[in-house]
Amino acid sequence: MVQLGSLLNAFSLAIAVFAAFAGGMALRESFGQSKPKGPGWFALAIQALNLNFIILFSAVVVLLIILVKPDLSVMYAAENVNLTLPVFYRFTSLWAGQAGSMLWWNFLLAMFSFIAIHSLKNKEPALVPGMIAILMVISGFFSAITNFSPTSDPFRLISAGGESFSPADGRGLNPLLQHWAMIIHPPILYFGYVSFAVPYAIAMSALISGRLDLEWTKHIRRWTIFSWFFLGTGMLLGGKWAYEELGWGGYWAWDPVENASLMPWLTGTAFLHSIIVQERRGMLKIWNMTLVSLSFVMTVFGTFLTRSGVVESVHAFASSNLGPFFAAFMLVTIVFSGFAIIKRLPMLKSDRPFHSFLSREAGFLFNNVLLLTVLFTVIWGTMYPAIHEFFAGQKVALSAIWFNRFIVPQGLLILFLTGAGPLLTWRSTSAATLRKNFLLPSMVFLVIALSYTAARFGMGAKTWDDFHFYAGLTFSLAGFVIVGVVEEFIRAARARKSVTREPAFIAFILTLFQNKRRYLGYMVHISLAILFTGFAGKSFGNETRLTLAQGEGQHFEGYYIEMAKLEDKQFPEYARVPLYLTKMATMRFWQNNQLLGQDTSEIRTYPMFSLSSGRYDDTQTTSEPSIVSTPYADLYVQIGGTDDETGRMIVQVWVNPLVFWVWFGFGFFVISSLLLLLPIGEGATLKLGKRTYSVRPVAAQNS
Repeated sequence: MVQLGSLLNAFSLAIAVFAAFAGGMALRESFGQSKPKGPGWFALAIQALNLNFIILFSAVVVLLIILVKPDLSVMYAAENVNLTLPVFYRFTSLWAGQAGSMLWWNFLLAMFSFIAIHSLKNKEPALVPGMIAILMVISGFFSAITNFSPTSDPFRLISAGGESFSPADGRGLNPLLQHWAMIIHPPILYFGYVSFAVPYAIAMSALISGRLDLEWTKHIRRWTIFSWFFLGTGMLLGGKWAYEELGWGGYWAWDPVENASLMPWLTGTAFLHSIIVQERRGMLKIWNMTLVSLSFVMTVFGTFLTRSGVVESVHAFASSNLGPFFAAFMLVTIVFSGFAIIKRLPMLKSDRPFHSFLSREAGFLFNNVLLLTVLFTVIWGTMYPAIHEFFAGQKVALSAIWFNRFIVPQGLLILFLTGAGPLLTWRSTSAATLRKNFLLPSMVFLVIALSYTAARFGMGAKTWDDFHFYAGLTFSLAGFVIVGVVEEFIRAARARKSVTREPAFIAFILTLFQNKRRYLGYMVHISLAILFTGFAGKSFGNETRLTLAQGEGQHFEGYYIEMAKLEDKQFPEYARVPLYLTKMATMRFWQNNQLLGQDTSEIRTYPMFSLSSGRYDDTQTTSEPSIVSTPYADLYVQIGGTDDETGRMIVQVWVNPLVFWVWFGFGFFVISSLLLLLPIGEGATLKLGKRTYSVRPVAAQNS
């Protein structure tokens, strides 16, 4: 199996190089043509791309067999699985380490390339040769890494004195990754990261071939929505993992690897808005090409951050020698993209100028500028410690406070534009339209703002910190966004109902699908408002440290926190070498003499096998918090060590207001984005009783 895996890994490099060459030759033949001349290089390029996908799929299957078995003579298996690790976690070990994640990345790239090429080869054949060349160059880069970097070779054998051997056990999966969210979070995040290569390839192929008159924007938009959805979902799942696994009371800390996921999501969000302007008004063409390129560059930059050792992160892979290679690849990508855009500048001129700053296209542009401002703030904050150390020779760190100081006001401006943009009209917005569209949302904004101000003063707020200005502004803007969107829905549903004579509820539901990009996009705006509301709750959080023995409890913030039971266990229960030992406290939470709920908090200790000594001479501990959630606040408890004076358990307690709404907004985002992404609803019919209702737009029904 190991030899087969190594052979497949080597073949993937050779085939990727050939596919890139064949794609380039097919592109050369097709210049000036609406499609490639003949089946020669074009057919060879597609066949090589197909073979690359099959080879990498086979290599992934081989590595999975090695991990599940497990074959501990393979270094990657010995570092990431052990004999007591449950089978489903052995599957997740595929992406847990650097070597496996590089192979997984390359496989996903091959899979997305296969899907993209076969979906476009008949629709847009002129784009396909360039796409194959670009995608296979990227695949070849990752294949070169897994073949020539020893630490990134997933099939490398353990050897000593020139002889390979198999240790008695493996080190095992990082205990922090043994969590349900880690089963789906990394693959989802990788789906988002890797698939950004497809819209990049479409854009660059359109530039190289000069076929900018094609409907390439439609295909690039669909793939960007795909990438954006999975990246956003992966980030929020990562927040859920951090909240439930790290035991520090939060879900986002502006960690460098968290930031690496946020960066391409920001550029993708900007592109999804500005491409609408290009499609509707023929504007922002250069800007859109730049955003597509920047989105892909940010995925490479994120990979560089996680694997170079340049920044320190709880999420990062072990430091390696891959940093310079990714930096060089990123530089080549920037130069290539810039050259392609500059060469086609005459073809990228806007069809018409801006007419008014009070227009929807201006709103989209301001939104883009703010998103890019957030992006470069995040990049600077992430890289500053490394830059400072390089020039000054001293290590520094920028805390979450620094990020929040700059990004929170920027985020609130984005939230405002999220609500204001849809209320503006294309080209120019008249004063009458402004009054009509902004009146109700603005009134709701003022009511919430005044109510919040009165409530804070009524609760004795005397200082700026007590008032929590940004939280109040967030609540007010969230109301502004939600009411504005709902009012837009009602207007559209009424217009539909006046033509179709449908019941009001049916008209409202079908309106969502008659123009999915517009109205389901507005639903995503609502999810953003809900998420921001949940984020703002952090301002009102409080924490304390208690010392409790079994059966004892204490009051905090109107709650009674009781340690009902304290016990020591191991899992599996009768294993000679357990997967982990745990000190487990059963916590109960009371309010007004009513039981709110109970959950367990643990400190788990994992025996770690040393490959060098051949013994279990190391341990790693993880924190498993107790969480009881209500719409108002989460009670979050993590047990610690033993108090030296009293012998009682140290219990850290957080009261986290409104976290429930973060996860509710997360769910709303997933549902809205999935409906936007999937080909459901368009052209569908709904049958209720004897009547059938069509999702077709009102105009189509009336024609």
